[in-house]
Amino acid sequence: MVGRERFLYPAIGFLNTLAWGIYYSFTRRYLTEDLAAGSVVVLLAGLEWGMSMASLLSGLVEKYIGSRRQILIGVSSGVPIILSGFLRDPYAFSLTISISSLLWSISWPAVLSMVFTGVAGWYGRAYSNFAIITGVGFGIGAVSAGFIYGLGGPFLVLIVIALILSSVFLLSWLVLPYRSTVNSAKEFRLKPGDKSLLMFLVSLTLVVFARETFYAVGSIKLNRVVDSLYPGMDPGMKYLVYGLVYGLIGSLITPFARLLSGYLVDKYGALNIYAAAVASYLLTYWGFTLTNGLAAVILWQTPVYPFLDTSVYAYVAGRTGEEGRTQGFGNILFFTSLGGLMLIPLQPVLTSNPAGTGVAVTASSLGSLLVLYLGVKRGEKSVRWVERARAGI
Repeated sequence: MVGRERFLYPAIGFLNTLAWGIYYSFTRRYLTEDLAAGSVVVLLAGLEWGMSMASLLSGLVEKYIGSRRQILIGVSSGVPIILSGFLRDPYAFSLTISISSLLWSISWPAVLSMVFTGVAGWYGRAYSNFAIITGVGFGIGAVSAGFIYGLGGPFLVLIVIALILSSVFLLSWLVLPYRSTVNSAKEFRLKPGDKSLLMFLVSLTLVVFARETFYAVGSIKLNRVVDSLYPGMDPGMKYLVYGLVYGLIGSLITPFARLLSGYLVDKYGALNIYAAAVASYLLTYWGFTLTNGLAAVILWQTPVYPFLDTSVYAYVAGRTGEEGRTQGFGNILFFTSLGGLMLIPLQPVLTSNPAGTGVAVTASSLGSLLVLYLGVKRGEKSVRWVERARAGI
């Protein structure tokens, strides 16, 4: 990447996670404190995951209106966020604001697809450059939500989220390269030779479930760890320290992890780095579970996500041509959402049963690796063998 791409592409990724960092930090606390409906947080999470499954339609939308018009749909994602500010019923608020996830999920795959336009072979580095400061954006967003709330209350926070999220797609529309895709984009169908790609997405679903289970249960323990490290702390200061430990400190490490992940994916292959990331989630979970104090805090900061994220998008980018890439990325979001949705009905059981949580995380992580090696890597080898046989090599 050269010229404006080196600076504007990361800016798009940064603004996107900045908006969602504010969004997640604010909405969870707003439902719990302002609307006195903490139990509705789980419903909101389910609605967000469910709405994000609209990404399955991203390739079809691109086919009929073109990628640039598709990106403009994302500009409207700020509208439901502003409208939700007029609602005091927690259920109506959750339903309305979650529509922003639907509009985002239809448009975001087109943004990612354009990032890979003209890239051949160096998919890991192309994606890691785009996402290099996304973690920092999320961390800053999570911490700044409280400051914005203090300045102007909940409605100001919602306006800021809406403006930033809409600007993400407006900036994408202005700077990303044009691709003529109307009525030419091929639908992303999994042919017999692409069974390995389907198995990869199944593996992704399982590791997302393991990861989200880890984060959901781990965040509760992290709160207790902060209490034990800083007993008697003022409640307001404790909230700030928890935000720093939960997201901001770890986010400052991610730019280096992003650069390294892109290099390793291109050097050793996306599937190998993906497998290492899945195993790392499992090891980190048990390390965090079995330790306390500062050791647990340090393990919480382990930057596994950049390696998983980069390997997933690099693998799918390499397996799909430019015409099918938007739908390929849409499928990533769909199967990711599916993994997150699996957590919703099981969350009450998992959060109250540490042993059951450990079994769930271990089984889903090992299941993800099993599907990867039996369904994906074997499939890749057989496809290469067939291709070589047809070529007479």
